[in-house]
Amino acid sequence: MGRFNLKALQERAISAAVLIPVVLFAVIWGGIPFYIMIALLFVISAYEWVSMVRKIDDTALHVLWGLVYLAVGFLCCIVIREEQSLNAAILFVVMVWSADIGAYFAGKYFGGAKLAPLISPNKTWAGLGGACDSAGLAAVLYYLGVIAFSFEAVFSWVALIFMFFVGVMIAIVAQGGDLLISFMKRKAGVKDTGALIPGHGGLLDRIDSLLLAAPVFFVLTSFFSFNL
Repeated sequence: MGRFNLKALQERAISAAVLIPVVLFAVIWGGIPFYIMIALLFVISAYEWVSMVRKIDDTALHVLWGLVYLAVGFLCCIVIREEQSLNAAILFVVMVWSADIGAYFAGKYFGGAKLAPLISPNKTWAGLGGACDSAGLAAVLYYLGVIAFSFEAVFSWVALIFMFFVGVMIAIVAQGGDLLISFMKRKAGVKDTGALIPGHGGLLDRIDSLLLAAPVFFVLTSFFSFNL
């Protein structure tokens, strides 16, 4: 069993307590506040990306594909919120956050075999399992909550299983997004993408899992014609 860094955990908790209400407000309100938030996130993350890859050779190529990667991820976030539904947007955010939290606590508590030791030594297979379980459970509970408070929604075991499947897939892809940024940080020789968020590092350190997961969530829910 691993040990928790209480000071770092406290910093993470304080940052989350400040940021979560802001993000949820923008997502729930939609429209202009949501677009402003996405624009700010893109500008800040693009700045952090460019600052990081300046330390790597072939900077122009890294800058280009990085900006495309960011643009696609944020564009999918907009489509999920504005073209799919508010429920879909909240579900997506809840799954990604749950995966991050589950991975952190399971990895710290159980430790064990490393997931990708050459890229991110702190990540473990136990953490990935915790991410999958947490995101899958969060998706199921969210679906049941929608059923409980909606007169139009109808309970379905197929939908319940599909929700768990989506949660697991999002958790796996989210960990992949995290590893992608970790790989770039290792190439650049930096620990964090920035120092904007206490306990987390830069903005990219906080949203790396979301950027890769957004296109996958959109494709999964669109391909299977699953509406919330």
